Amino acid sequence: MKRYIKKYVNAALNKADLEIRRASDPWVSQQRWNEIYEELFDKDSLHHRRLYNVGAGGFRHWAWTNIDKCSDWYASQQDEQAVIDYDLMTLSPLPVETETAEIIYTSHTIEHITDDAVHNLLAESYRALKKGGYLRITCPNFDLDYRAYQNNDREYFYWQYRYSHPSEMKRSKYLRPLKEASIEELFLLHVCGNVSEIHADGADERLSHEQIKDILKTYKKEDALNKFIEKGDLEKQKLYPGNHINWWNPDKLIAALHNAGFKNPYVSAYGQSACPVLRDTTLFDNTHPKVSMYIEARKDTD
Repeated sequence: MKRYIKKYVNAALNKADLEIRRASDPWVSQQRWNEIYEELFDKDSLHHRRLYNVGAGGFRHWAWTNIDKCSDWYASQQDEQAVIDYDLMTLSPLPVETETAEIIYTSHTIEHITDDAVHNLLAESYRALKKGGYLRITCPNFDLDYRAYQNNDREYFYWQYRYSHPSEMKRSKYLRPLKEASIEELFLLHVCGNVSEIHADGADERLSHEQIKDILKTYKKEDALNKFIEKGDLEKQKLYPGNHINWWNPDKLIAALHNAGFKNPYVSAYGQSACPVLRDTTLFDNTHPKVSMYIEARKDTD
């Protein structure tokens, strides 16, 4: 009976969450969204689904192709029959032909991979996009994390309550509830999870509350964040790909986009893409918007 009630409650909560997200565009019907796709993209692109979601998880849409690394960690979300299995950490070419992609979108992916893997993804996206094609990236904005830490704002780290539940602690290999963690520990877990002492199966060299505090006090923001990720264990990350192992803010990501070839990357915001279909917040930009940044670039048509 308890199992049935839990399943019923979870289903109701998921349905309520979907309805809330749908309410952000209450007057735009699904038929109209389909018409917008047909107005913007040619039949060949739509037939071959040349809009790509990298790190797609459970995303599904008739015009989009999912690209993701299939893993046990995300097995409940992924359908291996509906995704191109691709490991960003291998630094291999994106499985998309040159100048064929209309859009490449990635949400809350780049904080789970190394700088080298992100630089490869951005360069490959530039290669794969058609002229005039869009790249949109959303991920945690670690300027916000740092501000919260400076302000001693524990409530910013709102996921502490989820990961204080025994089932989530067990899944994530956390030794104690996050609501009992110090703000320094909450900060580090969001930057590079396997370096935290709270993680039961983390890196060989993990940092205590006092060590985290000392690094944040001694070094400038970017240097402190880099100190943390330098200690990350990539082999452990393969076991727990849902953990973070990197940090990004607008300055760092825009610089990386310039290096990849994009001439005019820009800061966007929730639901404010320059590309009309990406404004559909029932599908896009809806992962942790309270802590996220939205960065966009368009491949020059010259």
